[in-house]
Amino acid sequence: MSNHIDHLSPLEKELVRLSPLYVSALIAGADGDFSSDEKQRTFELVHIKTYSEKFGLKDLYTSLEASVEEDLRKLIAQLPEAQADRNSFLVAKIADLNPVLKKIEFAYSHRLYKSLKEFAHYIANADGGFWSMGSVNKAEEEFLPLNMLNEPQKAE
Repeated sequence: MSNHIDHLSPLEKELVRLSPLYVSALIAGADGDFSSDEKQRTFELVHIKTYSEKFGLKDLYTSLEASVEEDLRKLIAQLPEAQADRNSFLVAKIADLNPVLKKIEFAYSHRLYKSLKEFAHYIANADGGFWSMGSVNKAEEEFLPLNMLNEPQKAE
C-alpha cells in the first residue's frame, strides 16, 4: 500500500485504506439513498486519485482501486438498516481515524485529511443539479465538513 503506514496494525491499515469509502457512504447515504450516480462517482474518484495524488496517497488509492467495487458493496451490505444508525456507524468509523493519523508522518496524514475532505465534496455534488451545482441536500450538508475528523497538527 504505502510505506508511510507500514508501521500501523493491520486493522489501522485497513481503516486508512477504506477511509474514502466510509466518507463516500456517509455523504452519499446521508439522505437515505446511495444513488448509482454517487456510487459511480466514488469509483471514478478513486481511479482519478490513483494518478492525481502525491505523498504516497497514490499508492493508497491504487490499492483501493483494485477492489473498490467489491469493498463498497461489502461496506453497504454491513451497514445498519436505520439511517440514523448507519450515519452514526460511519461517523464513528471516520472518527476512528483520528488516533491513527497521529501515528503517521505529518505530511502524509495532512494530505490524507485534505483528500478525504475533497472526496466528501465531490461525492456531495455527484447527484443532480445543473452541472452538479446546487445538488448538495440538507442531509449531506450536515456531514460535509467531516467535523468528526480532526485536522492533523504538526508536532513541535
